Amino acid sequence: MFIPKPFRQYDMDAIIELIGAYPLATVSYVADGTAQACHVPVLSEHTDGGIRLFTHVARANPIWQHLDTPWLLSFVGASHYISANWYPSKALTHKEVPTYNYQAVHIRAMPSIATGADAIQILAKTTDYFENQLHTINSEHTPWRLTDAPDEFIQKMCQALVAIDLQVIDIQASFKLSQNKDAQNRQGVIDGLSQLNTHESDMMAKLVAKFAKS
Repeated sequence: MFIPKPFRQYDMDAIIELIGAYPLATVSYVADGTAQACHVPVLSEHTDGGIRLFTHVARANPIWQHLDTPWLLSFVGASHYISANWYPSKALTHKEVPTYNYQAVHIRAMPSIATGADAIQILAKTTDYFENQLHTINSEHTPWRLTDAPDEFIQKMCQALVAIDLQVIDIQASFKLSQNKDAQNRQGVIDGLSQLNTHESDMMAKLVAKFAKS
């Protein structure tokens, strides 16, 4: 993807944090010469060689039959419209225009089907991740585990799913968070967002402050 230099993100911890917070990926692939896409949760974990990605899809979803070329996984994080009126310099020169801030990560990865115990492990790690998130938000929530259901039932359900390992080829990340503006105008963006008092605006205000250029 096109990434202007001020917005290119190399910090793998920040990239993995975004994937964890926004795991629903748009997965693009080629089928019979035509671009296709579907939406599935994709999780990551650290390995000695970098990161490992994994997911699962319904067996009825034809995506798993197209493993001969890499998939493109797109993760979109926080985003928000930025008004030109929030820049103090606009009042002086009127030479400012609106823009749109966002976070996006693109990963090209080679897919392969996981079978047997590896497939069960992918399903268990996926449910454990989301169930533990719920428990973190609400300590009274009891996490559901694969072992809560009868083994025969789980085995039958697994027949309707395909677990997939994703070998990372390339990672590109764009965190467009007003880094190209000076400190005064960045503060104007933060103040303007904060006045909106929404979850999305508060999140973007914090990100603009966090990723401000030194």
